[in-house]
Amino acid sequence: MVPGGVRLERAPARGGLTRRRAPLIASLAGLSLLLAACGGGDDEVKAQSTTTTTTTTSTTTTTPPSTSPPVTVGIICSTPDQAAMALVDAWKAGDQAAAARCATPAAVSTMFQTNGAGAQWTFQGCGGPDPGVPQCQYSYEGGAATFTLNGTEAAGWKVVNVGFIAD
Repeated sequence: MVPGGVRLERAPARGGLTRRRAPLIASLAGLSLLLAACGGGDDEVKAQSTTTTTTTTSTTTTTPPSTSPPVTVGIICSTPDQAAMALVDAWKAGDQAAAARCATPAAVSTMFQTNGAGAQWTFQGCGGPDPGVPQCQYSYEGGAATFTLNGTEAAGWKVVNVGFIAD
């Protein structure tokens, strides 16, 4: 008490409400009111929460191992030389799928009537009297092979016929 009058003393700054703590307390009070207006306290909020479960299914396809390299679909042989070389290389590797990239089924069938593993063929080049229907030659001990091609650089070249010449 203060002498000369009856009134209360101001509370010490540490234990009482200060200007810095007042906004915090007001915010907490507002939060309590907001929770009450939204339906209550923590118990009701927990009761209203939902759980979402997501199920993911994946499928794995297993392909048996292959002895031949994979074939890239969409690659074309843009020159007659490439088409002839691709057919011979695939024949030597025993890969009919790769051979079919740059040769017709009939040409692939003709080439694969014999085994090309270990074949020692030498590429002689491509040419011929008609540039629209080039012919490519390979030589090997005891003979030669002639490939007739059809196509264009834009659409790609394919071996359409395989012929053998014995020495």
